[in-house]
Amino acid sequence: MTKKLLYAMRHCETLFNAQHKSQGWCDSPITPRGIEQCRIAGEELIRRGITFDHFYTSTSERCCDTMELVCQTAFGEVKPYVRKKGLRECGFGIFEAKDDFIEPGFGAGGLAIRGLVMQAGGGETSEQVNERMMATLSEIMADPDTTNVLVVGSGGSLGHFFMQVAGKRRPTANGNCMTYVYEWEDGVFTSIETYQQDFSGLDLGGLDGSGVPNRWELTEEGLAALRRI
Repeated sequence: MTKKLLYAMRHCETLFNAQHKSQGWCDSPITPRGIEQCRIAGEELIRRGITFDHFYTSTSERCCDTMELVCQTAFGEVKPYVRKKGLRECGFGIFEAKDDFIEPGFGAGGLAIRGLVMQAGGGETSEQVNERMMATLSEIMADPDTTNVLVVGSGGSLGHFFMQVAGKRRPTANGNCMTYVYEWEDGVFTSIETYQQDFSGLDLGGLDGSGVPNRWELTEEGLAALRRI
């Protein structure tokens, strides 16, 4: 059987990313810096000369927006893509939309502890995430009409999948638009590369350089509108 390629990309920066909030099954809009990240990620696909015959995303809006913006840069148009719930981020239960410093970490023994704590809070265990990610991506790659696939998902669930395939901890870097590249042959995934695009020059001001204001302020137009009330 011919080897197939899977490019699995994390979504671009979102408002919750910039605010350091846990973002599993909940969603938030992408930031101005996130839009620029998609442009750079699309340019990297052009540089690599990779073409895709199928496109898939998580059901999260942040992933759909990322796919559309990346495709606009890389291919000059939004390619038809399929949304799959099995690709969505880990379910965080009561940790959803909370400050992310209260999440259990991924350190030594951290994955098992993390799964237990998430489950106790109504979220998913690591085993549940692993099972659905492997099942969904295997189904995608087993399609006989598939050769090269672009998937846009989330950092936690994509990291879980990488750990399953590579048999080691996820890469230290797991930034927005980071891309995991796999070969698939005869039902087996092999990790061949991970890469992180260079976003070091993207400081758009506001919240941590994201282009999101740190606080709201009334414009002269807004003040004039208030005076008319």
